[in-house]
Amino acid sequence: MNTIASAVILVTVLVGVAISGQIVFRLFVKEDSLVEHHGPAEAMLGVVGTLYSVLLGFLVAGAMEKYAEAKMHTEMEANGVANIFRLARGLEQEDRLRLRNLCRDYSNEVVTIEWPIMESRGKINHNWQAYQKLWEAVVSVNPLNERQINLHAAAVQAMEDVGMNRRTRILIAKTGPSTTLWIVLGIGAFITIGFTFVFSSKWAAIQALMTSLVAATLGLNMWLLAVYSTPFSGDLKINPDMFELLKENVFNTPDTPARYIHDDPLPASLTAPGKPSK
Repeated sequence: MNTIASAVILVTVLVGVAISGQIVFRLFVKEDSLVEHHGPAEAMLGVVGTLYSVLLGFLVAGAMEKYAEAKMHTEMEANGVANIFRLARGLEQEDRLRLRNLCRDYSNEVVTIEWPIMESRGKINHNWQAYQKLWEAVVSVNPLNERQINLHAAAVQAMEDVGMNRRTRILIAKTGPSTTLWIVLGIGAFITIGFTFVFSSKWAAIQALMTSLVAATLGLNMWLLAVYSTPFSGDLKINPDMFELLKENVFNTPDTPARYIHDDPLPASLTAPGKPSK
């Protein structure tokens, strides 16, 4: 229900229900009777319409906020991986090569394996091993001087950011409106459309047009709720652009040590007693 085609189908169904319902209603209820009930119907429609519009409006706003949050956490996760990759260039060769290759592996699996699973709203059991390996590689770094100690601390912080944003991304990809909520929204839409049948106009075509516009508006808002509630699937899905950017413009940098590095030995306060600093 999160594609343009589904939006067309939903709006068409609601408009069809609105027009056919109005025609059938006019066959069984006389116009004079409708005029007599305009006052009470208008008051009740105001209450029902307000309640439904507030509910639907809050749901759509919340879904849009969730969509923006999902995009933000995806970008922050990719930024964390990029930071680890960049920081690794100041470490010793063994740690540098290990971290950089694991960053490449992790990002590649996120794009090629995890994203299709999120699009189908499946359970992600993959890539946790690559994530765990990256964590282990970060915490196993053995800094040899004060500069590497600072780089290692920054890499650990970046890895924490990757983990937090990864978990949030996966959780958002799995959650969405419940079936009960969709049933309530569907019933509310039909009730709101049904109240429009009570009003009559000398020109039936004009009333049918107005009723269709109400039904179309309800359908489009329900479609927006579906789209923004599933941020990783549908026509407005979030793509792994940040991870693709890493693959194209960050991970292709050489794995050689950073330029302008002049290693200094660890200060005496950080050297174990009885062991000379390197």
